[in-house]
Amino acid sequence: MSDYEKAVDVFYSTVRNKYELPEELIKQWFDMARGDYELDVAPVDYDEATRMFGKISNAAINTLGLMMAKYYCKREQSRINKLNNIIGRDIQFNATGDAKKAVQAELENILLEIEQKLHKQKQHSFC
Repeated sequence: MSDYEKAVDVFYSTVRNKYELPEELIKQWFDMARGDYELDVAPVDYDEATRMFGKISNAAINTLGLMMAKYYCKREQSRINKLNNIIGRDIQFNATGDAKKAVQAELENILLEIEQKLHKQKQHSFC
């Protein structure tokens, strides 16, 4: 099993979706998560052909999967907001139902978990 597949497994174990997500979208979220990880923690040596990292810990793979889930939640939040906010010339309807609250709470939980994991993986220097 490749490192990419491991990160995708973490992603799917975090989110639940009725519909199959397009592979291209999953790959895009992985690339974005990898970029975020490199920006926040350290560069990673990733080989596109083998879908493997040079050297990476399981904690980093778990973090990448959670970062992918963050992008999924942001997408769901946007989708729900667009479904629940109907603004027309003659009518305006803003739903403040439980769907918005649930997605927002899920996103906040994932962001907190990512922040904690990234903090633990960073090299800290104390004077």
